[in-house]
Amino acid sequence: MLGSGSGGNATLLSHGNAHALVDAGLSCRDLCRRLEHVGVEPGALHAIVVTHAHGDHTRGARLLSRRYGLPVYSTAGALREWRVSELQDWRELAPSRPLELCGLRFEPCVVPHDASETVAFRIDTPEGAVGFATDVGAITAELAALFRGCRVLVIESNHAEDLLRVSPYDAATRSRIASDAGHLSNEALAAYVRGGLGPDVRCIVLMHLSRVNNVPELAELTCREALDACGRGDVQVVVTSQDKVAPPVDLETWAQRCLKEAV
Repeated sequence: MLGSGSGGNATLLSHGNAHALVDAGLSCRDLCRRLEHVGVEPGALHAIVVTHAHGDHTRGARLLSRRYGLPVYSTAGALREWRVSELQDWRELAPSRPLELCGLRFEPCVVPHDASETVAFRIDTPEGAVGFATDVGAITAELAALFRGCRVLVIESNHAEDLLRVSPYDAATRSRIASDAGHLSNEALAAYVRGGLGPDVRCIVLMHLSRVNNVPELAELTCREALDACGRGDVQVVVTSQDKVAPPVDLETWAQRCLKEAV
């Protein structure tokens, strides 16, 4: 995770020598700097996949795409809302059609959020599946089914409900954030962990934490308490940050560990 929060979101997926970005919501300069920090030249990217049209997910996509000749995948609804100009290589991401990219299989799912055709993904890799949902108002039955069998979940933990209630935001904004078309709370994620977490999950990556309505330690504690409550205390929890690159999650390591456990 190159960075995640209301100021910008970008996640690097690498498979062998192939690399793709899911969202490019940081500036092009910042994206390039963070890519180089993790040892990936921007010119080595193969594509940008956009989850929805909000600026904190698209800010650097146009310039990065133009500078390095990268195709940009998004739904048609997201493109209409984005209203971007000079996007020379746009390719449609159809919610009902899997996308094969960089040796990975992206299975999109439309999720509730206040943007047109916001999508989450199940990303199938040779080492196991990744569930990816940043900016999602509620975990629907369809999304929960998509995430079944995933080894890693990259998922929103945006706000603490008590902190949102006393937030300096106006009432309309607080109501939007808390709605099923807004953002997932620590408590909503914890409820999913307790009641619907798949048995194969080995790591949960907490994304899109609010600087105003959340605290990283609180988000992590809420998730860990939910894991302990359902006997899953061995699941790793990674908390992302707006300001720095998160530690990498290596699916091959998890795959090898699962094989040892099976033996």
